[in-house]
Amino acid sequence: MYRVENHVGRLIEVKLASPLTIEEVQRFTQEHVAIMKKIPAKYVGVVDLLEAYVFPAAVADALIQLLSGAASHVERTAILIGESATFALQVERAIRSSSNENRHAFRKPDELVTWLRQVLTIPERARLDVFMHERLARRA
Repeated sequence: MYRVENHVGRLIEVKLASPLTIEEVQRFTQEHVAIMKKIPAKYVGVVDLLEAYVFPAAVADALIQLLSGAASHVERTAILIGESATFALQVERAIRSSSNENRHAFRKPDELVTWLRQVLTIPERARLDVFMHERLARRA
């Protein structure tokens, strides 16, 4: 399951949940690229992986390709992950492979928000708050 949206400014909101098929990754990639192309500047991404666990190798490789291909368009991307050490290693490998030092994984939502807010406009900050509230309310 996936969702990719742009409600305001440069902020691209992503949610990925397991299981995620290679076909879904292909559709997700197409939608992500289409949204990215509509943003005239570099984009800021927020990614919710709280309902994801270790991806099959083909899915992970496809996501790495997307991250690498979009690297030059990224101002910052923050990825919220759960407590799984194995999944964290997979996500961190994908981040390293993406060739962009402005992507980071976070386990603590408040640290993610603080890091992203540094580069967001006021409307983008407000939308980030809505996105995070929706994510955390579902987990409560």
